[in-house]
Amino acid sequence: MKSRLILALVFLSGCFFALSGCDGSAKEKAELQSKLAQLEETLKQTQSEKNKLQADATRLSQSLDKAKSELANVTQKRDELQTQVNKVTGSRDALQRQLEEVAKSRDRLEKQVNELTTSRQEAHTVANNAQARIDELTAQLQKQAKVISELESQTNTVRSVIEQLEKKLDLASAR
Repeated sequence: MKSRLILALVFLSGCFFALSGCDGSAKEKAELQSKLAQLEETLKQTQSEKNKLQADATRLSQSLDKAKSELANVTQKRDELQTQVNKVTGSRDALQRQLEEVAKSRDRLEKQVNELTTSRQEAHTVANNAQARIDELTAQLQKQAKVISELESQTNTVRSVIEQLEKKLDLASAR
């Protein structure tokens, strides 16, 4: 568009100068000068718009570069955060495995505690039964000791009687 305006301006300028040397009418000359002035004004506006557009393009290019830089920073931070998330996820998974191992260990220990409790109860029952048997045997032993004591007493009495009888026999045979 700009190049067309310039060409039109140059063409009209050429026509203006060519016609100014000719015997053209003043009216045509005035129209051409008016058109030339309009074209020059349009050219100034076009150049002004061009300068504004170039400034906008520069500003937009700078904004684009800044946005690209910020995007690169955000992307880098996102990647760093993703790395951290991956590490945290790995740590969480490791902790989950440890927790599962602890739970298994706890279950094994609870089973052992239950087995030991059962064994203790069985041992307690055996000990109570043994104590009852001991008490029973002690009672029997005391009865037997009493019987033995009575028998020893009777044996001593019998010996004493036998000795007396032997003495009497010895005295009677000596006579």
